Amino acid sequence: MAIYKLRGFISIASRLCFCFILLLNVALINSCGYTIQGSKDIPFQSITIGNITNKTYEPKLQDKLLSSLNQQLMLYGFDVSKNARYRLEGEINRFNLRILSEIGLTAVEYEVDIGGAFTLIDTETFKRYPIKVFKPYMTVFTTQDRLTNVLIQKEIYTQKALDELSKEIVQGIIYFSPTN
Repeated sequence: MAIYKLRGFISIASRLCFCFILLLNVALINSCGYTIQGSKDIPFQSITIGNITNKTYEPKLQDKLLSSLNQQLMLYGFDVSKNARYRLEGEINRFNLRILSEIGLTAVEYEVDIGGAFTLIDTETFKRYPIKVFKPYMTVFTTQDRLTNVLIQKEIYTQKALDELSKEIVQGIIYFSPTN
């Protein structure tokens, strides 16, 4: 009889503990400031991508960023058009490919670092709003292959860094735009 009562107590205690942990998680998630944003929550519907300049020695970064920005803006629900009130402009001012480690005088681990400065321009009032990019975009890759394979990996990871930079720019437009 005592064992049966002990099992019931453990079962009730574990249920209460589970409910408490579940309630605590719900409270933490709701109080952290994160919100789910839909396409109805974007500050304006259309945007123009203006001049993106490349101030680095790495060729074609501006074209790759332009393509990635276009894709990310549409993914977040913006209409990218030439006649929009708001225009995004900017420059890529940092591109570094660093060797992080080597084995036997051969580089095996690399880091791609990309940064820039971007501005949202209201074409009706001509006010300029800087887009805050809070973190540098670095991706790391490891390879011991031939130089051609290293260059292929560099291109892949450069595109990944540009995609992350594009996401950060679009999030900056959504959360820190002039209409918010």
